[in-house]
Amino acid sequence: MEFRVLGPLEIMHNGRTVAPSAAKDRAFLGELLAHPGRFVSTDHLADALWPDRLPADPANAVQVRASRLRATLRSLTGQEDGGGVLRTQSGGYALDLDRSATDLACFEAAVCQAEDRPVAAATLLADGLALWRGAPFADVPSTPCVRVQAARSEELRLSAVEAYADLCLVAGPPPASLVADLAEQATRSPLREPLHHRLMRALHLSGRPAEALAVYDTLRATLAEELGTDPHPDLRRLHHEILAAASRAPAASTAPPASTESTVSTGSARSTSLAAPAPPTPPGVPGGVSPPPVDGEQDEPEVEDARKKARGPSRRTLVLAAAGLAVTAGVCGAVVTRLSEPPVVVMPDVLRPIPGDSSRLDADVTYPDGTKVREGARFEKVWQLTNDGTVFWHDRYLDRQLPWDGDDVCRSPRRVRIPDTRPGQSVLVRVPVVAPGVRVRCKVYWKMVDDHGIPYLPQLRGVFFDVQVVPDL
Repeated sequence: MEFRVLGPLEIMHNGRTVAPSAAKDRAFLGELLAHPGRFVSTDHLADALWPDRLPADPANAVQVRASRLRATLRSLTGQEDGGGVLRTQSGGYALDLDRSATDLACFEAAVCQAEDRPVAAATLLADGLALWRGAPFADVPSTPCVRVQAARSEELRLSAVEAYADLCLVAGPPPASLVADLAEQATRSPLREPLHHRLMRALHLSGRPAEALAVYDTLRATLAEELGTDPHPDLRRLHHEILAAASRAPAASTAPPASTESTVSTGSARSTSLAAPAPPTPPGVPGGVSPPPVDGEQDEPEVEDARKKARGPSRRTLVLAAAGLAVTAGVCGAVVTRLSEPPVVVMPDVLRPIPGDSSRLDADVTYPDGTKVREGARFEKVWQLTNDGTVFWHDRYLDRQLPWDGDDVCRSPRRVRIPDTRPGQSVLVRVPVVAPGVRVRCKVYWKMVDDHGIPYLPQLRGVFFDVQVVPDL
């Protein structure tokens, strides 16, 4: 039997999964799991479950929760004693972890083994990090002990992410999934400088120096505002190295081979640039059709024209279309028009939707549509999604589609990672949001995409957050 706390609370046994539905049941089990293998007194459990006002008979109220947990274990194992996992002692309860395990313990074991086995460290850390499905104890009512255990788990996770990043960065350009993971964790830990250092290195090695410099600028502004300090000297040195490398790049391309040179005349001035190498073909894109260039890169006109003809509509056009927008040419540029329903978009050379791939929105866990938030408030929008298809979700993201960032809308990351999700599994997806300082309605549309921004389920409408920003509550 396995108790899973690295995300929403779950109990697994022989391929079956159950989760306590009542908040007090999750609080009872969560408090026991926050003291792994240790005896927890009835008095402590009563104080944790009813912090504001104890029931008339606290011991009996705790016993009811214990009985409900035993009933859940019986239904899962088919054994009268529920596998003997929940032990009753005089004055309290404990989970027998000799007969069960937790995903947190498995993660901690993987981290310890990685320290002792440097050759297999990267694999061990990757396997350990793959156990995470979201925030630890995500749906367990907060108690002091649960908060401490969750904070400890998050710190261990960040240390493991940084160690794994170091191993990947030594090997060369990092995988896209690592960059996304580092960006997600950096967003969650805006003051953690070692994490931002690795994110900057990963972006720089991935050929994205402008984004690496932007990470530094954001961190510097955050540190100045929150702590009144500058970034660590190591970060400042890395910043100078990236700037120096960027300044050397044009000089190195003053006399490129004729086959890769593009010369553009503007009046009497002439500028020469070296075409950026085409990124590798992403998985699932046959025929060698290259994805759009990374922001900030430019291709030679003839190469770009050939690519446009080969790949059909641009990424922006496809994303707009998936969001339910029509793009028409006008005298002063493109005109974007809202359609009533997002249409089905057929992606060139990409089979989407993937046969058997399906997603279901279960709930707006936080801030349901129409919620009022005060001006300037920081909040976290959380959706619960279920993978109700037959395709494993890996390296998927929610991508902000509408409206585009502006001063009059709520600010949030352009993209957030969806934890890896097995068929039949539910997952919580979180977006940090900052409300503007004016009264306005914020309605933002999100779609599930790959790391190139191509929608996985173009036939579905996606999800929204929709809040009313008011001067005061």
